[in-house]
Amino acid sequence: MLDHNIQVAGWARTIRMGGKDFCFIELNDGSCQSSLQVVVDSSMPNFAQVSKQATGASFKAVGKLIRSPAKGQLVELQVCCPENHKIKVIGECPGDSYYLAKKKHTNEYLRDIAHMRGRTKTISAVMRIRNNLAYATHRFF
Repeated sequence: MLDHNIQVAGWARTIRMGGKDFCFIELNDGSCQSSLQVVVDSSMPNFAQVSKQATGASFKAVGKLIRSPAKGQLVELQVCCPENHKIKVIGECPGDSYYLAKKKHTNEYLRDIAHMRGRTKTISAVMRIRNNLAYATHRFF
């Protein structure tokens, strides 16, 4: 899929600005542990709306999948051409109602916010394993 336009959707684990020209979104859909970095160029028409979003917001993006020039990931999604690419904010997430910061949380803390547990790396990994085991049992019988 390298050098092709693809469409992805998911929730932002982190959002940060790269100066005035770029916005970096770490996008995750829950299907695996790792996230995809989406690089949004300021030439996009809704760049101001995208760049002001917070962790937990959901996005749908169409862009070009390229080899990442930076360390830390193999590929990234470039959203830089308004004619062919687009990014849409599916759902906003106010910072005061999203309780998961980038740091690691204790299980005791996660019990208090049960509706957010599935968004953590630990619980989402457990849920993926549980799903695979249930599916294997289903296929066996």
